[in-house]
Amino acid sequence: MTARTSPRRWTVWSAACALGVTGLLLSGATAAQSQTPQEACSDAHPNVGEAPRYTRNVEGGWPKTIPGSPGGQVHLFYERTFGYNCAVVVSNGGDTYLDVGIRTEDGTPQTTIVRSGRATQPVLIEAQGVCVQVTAAAGERSMISEYANCGS
Repeated sequence: MTARTSPRRWTVWSAACALGVTGLLLSGATAAQSQTPQEACSDAHPNVGEAPRYTRNVEGGWPKTIPGSPGGQVHLFYERTFGYNCAVVVSNGGDTYLDVGIRTEDGTPQTTIVRSGRATQPVLIEAQGVCVQVTAAAGERSMISEYANCGS
């Protein structure tokens, strides 16, 4: 599985619109900035305390890299108990524009945006037995993954 990259953040916006993604606009510091991506996903889980902790990225080349300066790392986790995928983007440098979106193969979207920060809030989506696609941006660069982690 490969990720495609492009030089402009508007590409993610265009892709997000094409995918029918609706956004939740966030600004300022995020909980993910002071935690590892795994901790941020575990703490954001709707069944926190009941669900197993997210411990590693899914197989297939995750985390993905968003090249450039500052660039970033796109993490995708899956927990099997409740069937949730979780995606987080972490900047490779200082504060920058960041966004991450995740959608299921059947079209259910979730996304989060940080106008200036070092990490996004985690985006969780229930997708047991369903493939997911991740879109992400860091600064002026973006990526769209192939459908992956088909919830097994």
